[in-house]
Amino acid sequence: MSSTITQTKTENPHVKNKNKNLQQATQSRNENEAIENVKTLDNICTFTKCKNKTNLIAIDCKFCKGRFCTTHGLPEIHGCGEAIRREERREYMHPEPKLTQEKHDQTKTKLDMKLRHMQQQRKSKQGFQNKGNKKK
Repeated sequence: MSSTITQTKTENPHVKNKNKNLQQATQSRNENEAIENVKTLDNICTFTKCKNKTNLIAIDCKFCKGRFCTTHGLPEIHGCGEAIRREERREYMHPEPKLTQEKHDQTKTKLDMKLRHMQQQRKSKQGFQNKGNKKK
């Protein structure tokens, strides 16, 4: 008999279980009370043992979807450091092209037109200054 080992997603011990807290907050039969519970839950830092309010300034993590105060906002601090390392490594190894060749050509022609226009303006100003010098 072989036992199968199922890997579960390891949760960060420093981050509160937001789904569990949301279920508890919405168990009330009164809608207004449930809304107030969710608001207070959403306005507190998701980091464990942190009671800082996040209603004015909050940092939302794109990896764990948590809402953190400014002290725990960096992914490395609240436990998403490995996720950000993977993301940065992926972006470094497989960069997305900045511009397509067509877009590059369009911007180049726009720049050339702008430079010609500026050059024409400079020539007209120089001609105007030279006319003033000839009268002397």
